[in-house]
Amino acid sequence: MKLSAVAAGIAGLTGSALAQDSVPVTDAETGITFQAFNSADGVSYGIALPVNASAAGGYDIILQVTAPIEIGWAGIAWGGGMVYNPLSIVWPNGESVVASPRMAYGYYQPEIYEDGTLTLLKGSGANATHFKVTVLAQGFSSWTDFDGNVAHLDGSAQVRFAYAYSRTPVDDPASVESTFSIHDSVGRWVHDLAAARSAEFPKWVAENTLPSPPCGRRVVAREERHPVVPRLRDSGRRAGAAARA
Repeated sequence: MKLSAVAAGIAGLTGSALAQDSVPVTDAETGITFQAFNSADGVSYGIALPVNASAAGGYDIILQVTAPIEIGWAGIAWGGGMVYNPLSIVWPNGESVVASPRMAYGYYQPEIYEDGTLTLLKGSGANATHFKVTVLAQGFSSWTDFDGNVAHLDGSAQVRFAYAYSRTPVDDPASVESTFSIHDSVGRWVHDLAAARSAEFPKWVAENTLPSPPCGRRVVAREERHPVVPRLRDSGRRAGAAARA
């Protein structure tokens, strides 16, 4: 099993500590000011929030991940560990990029997260040296934990996140449902979400939203002009119910 041990990594996040303050960074391409964390391997995780983001969750997020092209995939765990919290996994696909909403119901390959949507925004693509993924993340600030309780991401606080990434490309780069190998690197950091809030959030979303595909169809992003990654459904709820049984 390629990813039977995602456990070893993001599970180990509960014991590893790469706690650094995030810093404000303005992306020239989109005009969005993110609070960003930069890992030792050159992967950046930038987050922007609405001005009213709070401990109650339920708000949208703008996420931007930038990575060297040698990185096969990169991910963020919104609850700070691998299982029973939303994951956002991104990877390059030629000159375009794919963003995949995931949830791990155990220490094995994360499944599609049916309650989350990642919509590509402007400022997404890949070149010879780097890939950058800018998404509107919906459904990632509140989720159901292992015990069936609703957990919230406190948008008014400093929060511990987890990351993982691999230099091995995913198995099917064009598919949001692609399987992928175990990570090469994992870690955790403290992100200042209070400082990530801005009254400019609605403007940033509006100015960076890409045109919808013809006929309103939601399709997997293969090129920036067809940008929307769909909210897909799989056996997540059934797997979660079985795990709690």
